[in-house]
Amino acid sequence: MRSQDYQIGQRAAPGGAGIGVVEGATVPKEAAFGVRRKGRWRWSVLGLIVLLAIESVISAFTYPFFSLALNAVDLPAWLVGLNASLAGAGIIFVGPLLPRLLSVIGPSRLTALLFALSLLCFGAIVAVDSLVVWFAARLVMGACFAALWAVNEIWLNGVVDDARRGRVLATAMVVYTGAQFVGPLLISVTGVAGSYPAVSAMLVLALAAGLALLIRDDGNIKAASKEEGHAGPDFREAIAENRALFTTALLIGLISATIQSLSPLFGLDSGLDVEGASQLVAVFGLGELAVVIAIGLLADQFDRGQLMRLSSIPTLLIAAALPFVSYDPSLFAMALFFAGGILGGIYTLGLIVIGQHYRGIALATVSTGFSIAYSLGAVLGTTPIGYLIDLVGSKVLIPSLGVSLVALGLVVLGWRKAQPVASLTRRDRTGAW
Repeated sequence: MRSQDYQIGQRAAPGGAGIGVVEGATVPKEAAFGVRRKGRWRWSVLGLIVLLAIESVISAFTYPFFSLALNAVDLPAWLVGLNASLAGAGIIFVGPLLPRLLSVIGPSRLTALLFALSLLCFGAIVAVDSLVVWFAARLVMGACFAALWAVNEIWLNGVVDDARRGRVLATAMVVYTGAQFVGPLLISVTGVAGSYPAVSAMLVLALAAGLALLIRDDGNIKAASKEEGHAGPDFREAIAENRALFTTALLIGLISATIQSLSPLFGLDSGLDVEGASQLVAVFGLGELAVVIAIGLLADQFDRGQLMRLSSIPTLLIAAALPFVSYDPSLFAMALFFAGGILGGIYTLGLIVIGQHYRGIALATVSTGFSIAYSLGAVLGTTPIGYLIDLVGSKVLIPSLGVSLVALGLVVLGWRKAQPVASLTRRDRTGAW
């Protein structure tokens, strides 16, 4: 990583993050306090990664839990699907409120509140046997889990110093993705009948809320907002300044959701059984686990904007290969493996660059916009592609994915340094994308 980037990160990092003390030198009071906080910084990072893992496990648990429980009462399939879509739509409604909430009450209490609201939703479906409650709980829970993901991304980006940002965020992404595999497996332990599954989830959520309150380092989010003396950029300013960034997130959300939702249908039509078709999604997730850490390590050593542009090469290669490998299930699975890795890597690079160049409420605003763009892609993208599959068959998935990957590759390849709009909450923008 360039020394200039390191200096930028050190000026903006929380006290004690990556700061050394020269023996015999006079240590200012603030620096001495920062050194004492070094251990707290490490525990904060560990605690935040644990919170991300818990949110990932319970969020992934809710998908089969709600679907199977509603199917058990003979609810029509389209209503089961509608219930599932409510979970993904939550961030669109709550996202614009997050920067203000973070600046007012701070990430620790906001995280604890979101876990507590999710706990109450599980309690409501146990206490009240009503489909209205189940749908309302799913909407609120989906908003809470999406907000928890965004808040913890912002919080972790604020706590970590720039010299370690790549490896820490990559580790968090890998843990989050790995935890998603655990959630559905819990169904085999808890089942979906009775109060046991909901109560089990409530206990885990209560522990998470308590852990959030124990993490005292707020990543300077509230402090930076007070120093800057204004609310920071709104979403229109954030979008104007980061069009390519948000377009990238939207396309990643669209492609990821399409692969996760529709590739099993393609697998079935290609001759795979149900187990083999579902494994295509697992292979896609394994790609993210395998590749993201490497990209995070590279991001701490090399220019991050250049890494983003270089990521267009494997993206375009995968798009070009899809028509030729789609006829062989093994080769198609390999393409999905690499697609999972590169999509997760580009998403992580986006988070790293946001954390490098923003702080305070601007960090919260841009990070939230990034999450909303991803969710919009995930919610809106699968519907038209699914409609095309209904019209002409699952083979249309391949050109649809190819076109989407080409669009993503061109967006990151064409990234150019641009003069940002004025913002007191932005860090030094030298070397930005």
